[in-house]
Amino acid sequence: MGGLSLAVAVVIHRDQAKTQIFLAVSAQYSELLKNSSAGFWLSVPPATELPERTDELMISMLRFCTLVSLTYLLFLERRIPKRMWELMLRSAERRFGSPLFMREWEHLRTEFEAFPEFVALVASVHRMPGHIENLGAGSVLPAQKEGH
Repeated sequence: MGGLSLAVAVVIHRDQAKTQIFLAVSAQYSELLKNSSAGFWLSVPPATELPERTDELMISMLRFCTLVSLTYLLFLERRIPKRMWELMLRSAERRFGSPLFMREWEHLRTEFEAFPEFVALVASVHRMPGHIENLGAGSVLPAQKEGH
């Protein structure tokens, strides 16, 4: 009976931890949305001139990349469920594939070289034909193929 109680307590604790992580990531995402310009989040038609590089834009992108990279690390370490990562990934793919992000990534990339898996994730989105427009619901990035 004691062993069963311990097993139930571990499962409950794990679920509570995942819920807390989800709430923390959601709060960070919400804060980022609130403090970033619309130009960062909205799709820019291909023929549109990109906005100037500003400190505000770079900070928004750096914060977004940090949030995505930390979420990716949590996924790789099996601290969050695959479904939670997939939700974050869909948003990240749209940003990573945008012309604005691609222009700025070359300036941000060095900040993430200590996490080569994240740099590879961004590069895999950049290599996709047509970026996010051609992704189907079943698309899988290289790191997901490893069974994570």
